[in-house]
Amino acid sequence: MSGRAVAGLFRSLFLLFLVATSVMCCDREPCDLSPRKSELRIVEEYYTREKLFQWQRRLNLDDWQITIRVARATELKPETLGNIHWDADKKTAIIRVLDHEDYKLPFDAVLRDVEVTVVHELIHLELASLPHSEASRSPEERVVSRITETLMKMQR
Repeated sequence: MSGRAVAGLFRSLFLLFLVATSVMCCDREPCDLSPRKSELRIVEEYYTREKLFQWQRRLNLDDWQITIRVARATELKPETLGNIHWDADKKTAIIRVLDHEDYKLPFDAVLRDVEVTVVHELIHLELASLPHSEASRSPEERVVSRITETLMKMQR
């Protein structure tokens, strides 16, 4: 399925969900149409997987088996928005991105930030074949952040 087809399916399912929710609760009394935390979590998870699919293809990382999880702040290092762990021999990786509940941003801004985090972690994966050490950590993080910023600007 192409990236555009996945995006279209995602939008259609989300709109269907919104319509169904409004029809179910508004038959007699005023109701709260603001999404529940669990509903936002589902949207965040679908969006995150869609962005992983798109960027994995763009960065030619199709030969990697990458899974993605939405994680609470307690599962990540302090002051981080995500991380990646990989096995270069098996070409497998797990990306974790921060749960929307741990952000202090509007939900649409959270989704934009999640995409940036996905791209950032995929660039780390792209550099997986390079030697890593504690001394190279900070310079690598700066380079990955600059490349991510450039890619995101090019996309828009």
